[in-house]
Formats: sequence, structure tokens, C-alpha cells
Amino acid sequence: MKQPISILPALALRGTTILPDMIVHFDVSRERSMKAIEAAMLQDEKIFLVTQKDPEIETPEIKDLYKVGTVAYIKQVVKLPHDLLRVLVEGLERSELVGLENPFLMAETVGVEEDGAQYGRSLREAMYRSIRELFQKYCLESGRISKDLAAKILNIQNLEELVSQISVNVPLSYQNQQKILEALTLEEQYEVLAAILTNEIEVLQIGHDLQHKLKARVDKNQREYILREQLKLIREELGEDNTADTAEEYRDKLKELQASKEVRDKISKEIDRFKSMNSSAAESS
Repeated sequence: MKQPISILPALALRGTTILPDMIVHFDVSRERSMKAIEAAMLQDEKIFLVTQKDPEIETPEIKDLYKVGTVAYIKQVVKLPHDLLRVLVEGLERSELVGLENPFLMAETVGVEEDGAQYGRSLREAMYRSIRELFQKYCLESGRISKDLAAKILNIQNLEELVSQISVNVPLSYQNQQKILEALTLEEQYEVLAAILTNEIEVLQIGHDLQHKLKARVDKNQREYILREQLKLIREELGEDNTADTAEEYRDKLKELQASKEVRDKISKEIDRFKSMNSSAAESS
């Protein structure tokens, strides 16, 4: 059955995508956007939120907007200094953009039909277990989801609600959120979200590995430095010569020196002679 066209005040978002079930606030400064907010407040407080493909465009046309957006309910509008409005909205449902009207953004939208596909019990259970496990791994790797919120989401038994709550609570780029928004069936939403979570987990794991390697390298250098300093102090206390350490320091500096091979070889020989001479002097004393 073809969905009827609705005409709603519309707001073009820059660098933000609003999903159904998401409650979020954002600031509005463009005159067209303010007029759209005012028009929505005079009607049923519903507004169509659609994301710009390029956030830098000041006056977007329909070609500059994504095809799928979200019908949202305006929960609160607060006037801020410098002609800004802070708007609190709750995403309600996906909707497809089919046209724009002037003088400010009025959108012709078509509601996205409910996913009428019948999924077998085994498939639903497989998708449920898989997305739940991926979310659990993401929470462990990122540390960006509070334990209380994670526990609340992991306790959800319904697949649709689980996919929705993970989508709105995991901090994702607006491009990834837009991919989820444009996935119209439950299976598509699961596949897109699972791919995004898998990639996020891999990136986090690689980042952790790099941090561990860097820490190990820094710890090793610090440990070697401390040991060398301790050895120097012990030798000084015993009245022993530190020539070997000094020679090694010269060699370390030589490695960093930008010079020709001939110069480097000559300096290396001088270091050897310095070490040999001082060692002989120490033995004769």
C-alpha cells in the first residue's frame, strides 16, 4: 500500500543524523531553520530532520540532502544569546524526502513502511545473539558506554528494540548513523550495525595494541636509563672509572650524527682509543 505524502516543516542538519528513538539537542542559527522550528511549534510540534551531504553548504537544495530522514517531536526550544535556538527533539520514525518548498524548508515526505518481512525464529535468534555479543565486545574495548546503560541494553529481549537502542547509544559518526537510518528492513539494519560495530572493535583493538607496544618501548628505555644511572652512582661510590659508559654515550651520539662514512669511521676510532687509553690508565693506577 502506497504511503500518503505529508508536508512538514523541515530542518537540514549539518554533521548530525537523528535516528528514531534518539533524544538529542542541537543549536539552530540559520534563519530558514528558525522559521521551520516556529512553524512546527504552531502546528503539532513535529518536524522532519534530514542531514546535509556537505555540512559546508549554507543554503541546501534537495540534491544536497540525504534521501531518508527522521520525523521528530520537538520537546523543548530554548532561546540563547546571539540569535541561537537550542532545540530538544525525540526521533519518531523514518521518512523519505520527496520534495522541498519555499520560503523556508517545508518537506514533502513519505513515511517508510513497517518491515513486513517474516523472519524465522532461528534467524531472529541468530541476529539477536550476534548483535548482542558485538555490543558487549564494543563496551569492553571502548569503555565509552556506562556499565548501567550497557546492562540495561543487554537486558533487552526484543530484537528490534535491541538494534534500535544500540544504534542510538553507541557514539558513531553521522555518516554511519545515516547508513543505519537508510537501512529500511530489520535484516538490513542488523547487517549495517553489525558491520559498523565489527569495524569499530577492530580499530579499538589495533589502537590498544599500538599503545601497549609504545608503552613497552618507553618502559624499556626508562628502565635502561635508570639502570645506567644507578651503575654510574655505584661506580662513583666505589671509585671506579666510568670510561666505558662515557664511550657508549659517545657511540649513541655518533649513531645520530649526520656525517659521511669517512668521518664516522674516524670518530669511531677516536672513541675506541679514548676507551683504551682510559682503561690502561685505570689498570696502571
